[in-house]
Amino acid sequence: MKEDKMGRLFRNGLKRETETIGVSDFLKTRIDMEITARQEERTMRKKIHFKRYIAAAACVCLLVPAGIFAGGKVSSYVSSTNGADYKTSTDWKDLDKMEKRAGIETDAVESFSNGYQYKEISNSAFNALDDEGNKMFKEKELGVTYENNDGEILNCYMRQADERVTDDRTPDATADYDGVTVNYYQETYKFVPEDYEKTAQDKAMEAAGGYYVSFGTDEIEEMQSMSVSWEKDGVAYSIQGFDTDLTPQEMLSMAGEMIQG
Repeated sequence: MKEDKMGRLFRNGLKRETETIGVSDFLKTRIDMEITARQEERTMRKKIHFKRYIAAAACVCLLVPAGIFAGGKVSSYVSSTNGADYKTSTDWKDLDKMEKRAGIETDAVESFSNGYQYKEISNSAFNALDDEGNKMFKEKELGVTYENNDGEILNCYMRQADERVTDDRTPDATADYDGVTVNYYQETYKFVPEDYEKTAQDKAMEAAGGYYVSFGTDEIEEMQSMSVSWEKDGVAYSIQGFDTDLTPQEMLSMAGEMIQG
């Protein structure tokens, strides 16, 4: 990544605010950074592995509005600066110890029947801060990156379920596996330069929901985010990807594979 763009990403992470509050804001901020990484993939692939690039971007800054937590006492959610909180591995045998770091036991799978196979496992952590910047608690997360033969990437995020986090989104589809409800979401992300002015259509689509305008790239680009999420045995799961060829049912089925083992 060019130094000036990394700087812009850092500044944008610090100043980004949203008008609506919910768990989707947390997902949106993470997705913003992954979109930035995806846009640089073509030029960065020759210099550095794409997933390493995403990891670098994710470590810069993650700032999220307070309202994703019930009670409204948390004002921001930022990536932990403790290097010990961030670990990666390409050895599936490390899953157990990385689960222990995250404080959870998961249903993570090494591969799916549709050809997606794990590429990397990662640990990360985020701190919840109050209005004065004081740390209130830490949220630990375990991630698994999957890739198919066509190079399409999916990210699975797992963390301890937290009743302070609420999701106000309306799913586009749902499925039930062994009594566990899985929600599917499809949302549009429009990445734009810093001097971009939202159009009337942008504002109308944002108000309708499932459409987000994010600032910080050199040119305008739209991407479709597809994701599924669920909770089981005290663990919250999410699988997310961009512009994939997967249908809603195929993504729901991937969740089903994890749930049913």
